[in-house]
Order: sequence, then C-alpha cells, then structure tokens
Amino acid sequence: MGIEKKVLSIRVDQELIDELKIIAKSDNRPLSNLIETVLKQYVGSKKETKRPAE
Repeated sequence: MGIEKKVLSIRVDQELIDELKIIAKSDNRPLSNLIETVLKQYVGSKKETKRPAE
C-alpha cells in the first residue's frame, strides 16, 4: 500500500488558484498533486539551507 494522505483545508486567493490550475493542466496532473509537489520542493530547499557546512 501507499503512504496515507491527509486532507488539509487552506485559504488561497482565487487568482493564485487560477494560476495553479493552469500550471497543473499544462503538466497534465491534478491540482492537488501540483500543490503537494511544490510544497515538497519548498520543504526540501529549507532542509538543504539548514544543513551544517561540512
């Protein structure tokens, strides 16, 4: 089985939603998948910047 997913309700400006829908459609994927991917990239970038220098 896959990873359990949770439902999250958020408030987003309609203009942003419209833009995200256009991007999702051009990528041929659901809006929720696009948002999840963007959030994962953001979290990953934050983790990279917080790593101690080696």
